[in-house]
Amino acid sequence: MDHNIKFTFAQIRYIVSLYRLSQSGYGVKNVELASTLGLSKPSVHKMLKSLADLGIVRQESFGLAFFTDRGRALAQKYAFCYSILEQKMSEVCGSGAASEKAICGLLADMPHEMLDELYRKKAR
Repeated sequence: MDHNIKFTFAQIRYIVSLYRLSQSGYGVKNVELASTLGLSKPSVHKMLKSLADLGIVRQESFGLAFFTDRGRALAQKYAFCYSILEQKMSEVCGSGAASEKAICGLLADMPHEMLDELYRKKAR
């Protein structure tokens, strides 16, 4: 895990959603991400620019966003950890927007070492 970056709740939400949408490898349109997140296209464009400035994503013509190699590795970790927490959260509280906020908040506050340990469970 890149220990130099501490992501916010919102950044994690974008990263996980972008990761899930990008499994085809063709890139994700800003409008598709905006629709998934229930946000405006300008909000998505602004956040993707912020993530691009951090070296996590790159944006190409026609509003397509791709992960950088570094970004994909980080996104894979966050998406995996998100899915583990999502399973546990749904057992306790069900799923929905409140659970999504709680999970993203937990991941944003989680020390990198704990996130790395949770991700290592994937290999077990």
